[in-house]
Parts: sequence; structure tokens; C-alpha cells
Amino acid sequence: MKKKWLFYLHFGYWALVLAQKLLEAIGTGVLGTQPDWHLFFSIVLPVKILQTGCLAFFFYVNYLLLIPYILKKGNILKYVLSLVGTLVVFSPLYYLMEQLIYPMIGWKTYSQDLDFSFAFIVTLSANFVNIFLGLLLSYLMDWRTLRAEKELVEKEQLKTELAFLKSQVNPHYLFNTINDIYALTQQQSKEAPDALLKLSELLRYMLRESDEHNVLLSSEINYLDNVIALHKIGQKGNTHIDFEVSGTVNNQKIAPLILINFVENAFKHGVFRNNEDPIQILVSVDRHHFNFHLKNKINTARKDKTGGIGLNNVKRRLSLLYPDRHELSINQQNDHFIVDLNIELYD
Repeated sequence: MKKKWLFYLHFGYWALVLAQKLLEAIGTGVLGTQPDWHLFFSIVLPVKILQTGCLAFFFYVNYLLLIPYILKKGNILKYVLSLVGTLVVFSPLYYLMEQLIYPMIGWKTYSQDLDFSFAFIVTLSANFVNIFLGLLLSYLMDWRTLRAEKELVEKEQLKTELAFLKSQVNPHYLFNTINDIYALTQQQSKEAPDALLKLSELLRYMLRESDEHNVLLSSEINYLDNVIALHKIGQKGNTHIDFEVSGTVNNQKIAPLILINFVENAFKHGVFRNNEDPIQILVSVDRHHFNFHLKNKINTARKDKTGGIGLNNVKRRLSLLYPDRHELSINQQNDHFIVDLNIELYD
């Protein structure tokens, strides 16, 4: 809680206490049947301000000194003794006010004269509620502080984990792409320079956008388009992929590099050279929803024990970035691998 609002909270509470005391005085008929406002402002108001001030003074001695420096150090008995001692110290103050100060301005709270023992009881009864209020508020503020610190630590851990997962995503695809381009250079293919240019664009996107929490959806779709184009270059055009985007792509945003693992997994473990059964990548978009569908035939001849690393990473990223805002379905139907991802987009 900001200090400004904490100040308003304390000020508002004591203003309410003062108001309650003033209304109580008016309700008891102190001002007569016809309110005497001169009496109110000259006697009742100053007396009630003094009473409220005494209550506040005792409250903050307990709240700012006794609780944090004695009770929270584990000295419960010492705290109780200190609290009783404080009440004993405050009793003469109440006695002085009731016997000397209030009569000077024409006010008398009790019909009989106040002795010290009665003053102690008055002090205790007047501050009884505020003792427990101070305890409640002190421990409540401690709880809020611990909660805020815990949330800060969790956010830092989340940022660290996301950064680690991203660092795994980028090299995972990058190494495969470099291998494809290396093969082109070995073959002295004319497509090698174009492939290097595409790779440069992909790296620029990774370096500039991957540190952002969200990027334009149009940029992410363009990134996927470049990935597919680069893959086709690496395979000398012998790649059959249906990549379609439907809906209106405006200023929607999405987490960067969240889809590449699915596409790269299809390239790595799927059949992409069958023009009758191509890899299908379908993206549909509206203002608040993003739908991604991928279907590829499984290449049973290619087995890779490390193939699940990328998918595990993207699942973890989705759970961190879109808790309760996404649905991911990964299924195998006959000899096809199907991915369906729905994300509730940010405004």
C-alpha cells in the first residue's frame, strides 16, 4: 500500500472516531433540546478533539513501538507488561485532563471526582478496542508486505524461467536451419544467398522482438511465413505446406516465438514431400481470439528421442504467459499429428 493511501486510511479512521464522539455528545443532549452551537464549538469540540488525540497517541505508542520492538521480537510477557505499564503512565494524563483541563473549559465527564484507580480503568476501557486494532493492523500490514515480496519474487522467477525457455527455443530451431544452409553451400546451390538473407531476417526478429512481452500478431505471422520459406529453400522446393491466414489481423498482440516449436516439430517429424497430404497450418484471427491449427502426417521412418523438448517448452511458456487464457490440444489420429491452440488475445 502506498504511503499516501496509508496516511489517508489512518486520518480517515481518526476522523470517524472524532465524528462518532461528537454525534454521541449531541445525542446525549449535552447541547440541550435546541442545539447551542456556541457551546458545541467552544467546549464540546475541543474536549472531543483532546479525547481523540489521547486515543490516537496511545494507539501509535502501541502500534509503532510496543508491537514491532517487543511483541514481534518474541517477548510476549514483556509486551503485556509494557502494555500495562503504558496504561499506568497514561492514567495520570486522563486524570489530569478530567480533573483540571476539562473543568477549566466547563466540561465534566463524570459526576464524581476521579481517583487514580478509576482513571486506570477509564484508560483501559477507552483504549481496549484500539489495543486489538493495533495488533490486527500491524500483522495485516506484515502479511501484505510478505505477500508483495512473494509476488515480486514470483515475477522475477517467472521472468527468469521465460528467458530460459526462450533461450532453448531459439537455438533449437537455429541449429537445424544452419545445417540446412550448410548443406546448400556444400552443394554450391544458388539458393544459399537467399537462404542466408532469410536467416538474417529471422535472427533480427529473434533478437529484437523476443525480449518483448508481446509483439504484433502480424509480425509473428510474417516470421512463420519466413520460416516456411526458408524450409522450402533448404529442401529445394520439395516441400508441400498449406499455410493460410483467415480473419482480420490488425493490432492484436501475442507472445513472440510461441508457435515456432509446432512448425519446426512438423518439419522434423512429419512428412512434407507428399503433395497429396501436405502439412496444414491454418491461422484464424478475430479481435480477441487467435486459433492455430496444424496437421501433418507422421514420418514413421524418423525417430528422435529429443523431439519432445520443444513441445514441452512451449507448453510451459503457454501456462506461464496465458494462465486460464488458452487451450492446447495435441493429438495423434491414425498416422497424423494434430495441434489445436486457442488463445484469448490481449486488447
